[in-house]
Amino acid sequence: MNYYLQFTAYRLLPTVYCLPSTAYRLPSTVNRQLLISSQYSFLYLCFVLSTEVCIIGAGPAGAMAALRLAKDNIPFLIVDRDEFPREKICGDALSGKVPHIIRRLSPELLERFEEKCNPMHSFGIRFIAPGDHVFDVPFIENYDAAIHPVPGYTVRRELLDAFMVEEIKNLAGDHLHTSCAVNTVERVDDGFMLDTTAGKIRAKLLIDASGTTASFPVPYDKPGPSAKKTALAVRAYYKGVTDMHDQNFIELYFLEDILPGYFWIFPLPDGLVNVGIGIRKDIVLKKKINLSAVMDEIIRSHPLVAPRFRDAELMGKPAAGKLPLGNPKFRISGDRYMLAGDAAHLVDPLTGEGVGNALYSGFIAAEQAIECFDSQLFADKFMNAYDKRIKRVLGKEMSISSNFQKMLKYPRMVKWIAKKADGNKHIPGLMSSMFTDLDHRKKLLNPLFIIRVLLNR
Repeated sequence: MNYYLQFTAYRLLPTVYCLPSTAYRLPSTVNRQLLISSQYSFLYLCFVLSTEVCIIGAGPAGAMAALRLAKDNIPFLIVDRDEFPREKICGDALSGKVPHIIRRLSPELLERFEEKCNPMHSFGIRFIAPGDHVFDVPFIENYDAAIHPVPGYTVRRELLDAFMVEEIKNLAGDHLHTSCAVNTVERVDDGFMLDTTAGKIRAKLLIDASGTTASFPVPYDKPGPSAKKTALAVRAYYKGVTDMHDQNFIELYFLEDILPGYFWIFPLPDGLVNVGIGIRKDIVLKKKINLSAVMDEIIRSHPLVAPRFRDAELMGKPAAGKLPLGNPKFRISGDRYMLAGDAAHLVDPLTGEGVGNALYSGFIAAEQAIECFDSQLFADKFMNAYDKRIKRVLGKEMSISSNFQKMLKYPRMVKWIAKKADGNKHIPGLMSSMFTDLDHRKKLLNPLFIIRVLLNR
């Protein structure tokens, strides 16, 4: 990483004239704080950091990209507008993708995550369908800890994100800049120039993992999600919720009045429970749904929920957020840049899971960056390999989830299927196979297949 001094005279008095900017290379040992604070009358002293890769956003996608680049000693800078730890609105449930991709990066990293974050192991999902039909579906049938990996976790995002950032600090602390907001991103001859609150950054390659709420202008395509591709969610924390599953199953309530959205109850360590509701934005606007009011009504009056919350205590205030639902139809890479995580719209359209897909996209983006520097190719055509790999790894699953979500728009059909499936001995095993076999998941979209299963008791 190289530092540059850039001298620019600004007009502070009527008699002072602006002079051309000139850049000077400085030793990498230069005192960064001194450069930030140095100002001399009409001469403003600033610096330019030069690096191979700049990553915007230190959430799961950006942090994973940084850790993967560090493994191959690729110079990078990662910036985030926040300080860590920081609260993040999330359901706090992590699918089996998370331990899988972390282990792939480093088995020791996964061990440290378990040790420092103390996540709760979750072994399945309890689905509650319209008509209050309950289906307990394990992530892995006949799970055996001796031979099977951990199927899933629940842990507060605040802890996960802080852990990943701490790992970056331990590996390459000088390359991480928090409380560093990006003001603008501009193209230059051999990459990008970023203007940030901590100075300028010049990078040959950019990984944008800044999510969908970032407001800084960019010189590449970064579409915002449409109403049909956005879910609105409200999340709250409770203590004292009773009758949680003894294997820490997360609970998804597909209730008739809120389809194709759902209400959730996710257990967390130390008796904490993450409770929330998420519905597609276009449906919220069309039906004028007050998410907080609907969530409160479910907690107060739903026959399977209300008794469990009778003595529960709300911890803090509920919070609201947006989810950019996945399976993007636009390019998520181009000449010298890639979008990752929420910025690439990779949230699962059915379950709302975003962390696993974000980690995968960060990992893949870093490996694409390594290929770029190995071959010294950065053009749009070469970068398209990133799009293709994302589609190959995540696209099929998101496409199937999107089709499932469309099916949920028909409550009567969903209610009829749930009624017929209740008590069917084949259903739990079939649904369990969905988590590990995408072909089985795809079969469930075939009406003839569903009818055959329902009639075969």
